[in-house]
Amino acid sequence: MSGQQIEQLVKMANQIALNFGESRDAALAAQRTGEHLQKFWTAAMREQLSAYAAEGGADLSPAVKRMLASASGRWDL
Repeated sequence: MSGQQIEQLVKMANQIALNFGESRDAALAAQRTGEHLQKFWTAAMREQLSAYAAEGGADLSPAVKRMLASASGRWDL
């Protein structure tokens, strides 16, 4: 995956978490973000985001990092 592609996935995931109220309730935003990604993202997109997080995930929001940590191994990839 190119750098530009992962940047776009990170941007989208962060926006989803923000839309689900990351600033009000990070735990709930993390849960809802995970549910959204499970429903609407392809397995390849989720795998790429997870791989990015495993490499440090510097640009991921706290809610996305939390979601990825809790979703590890539970997604139907």
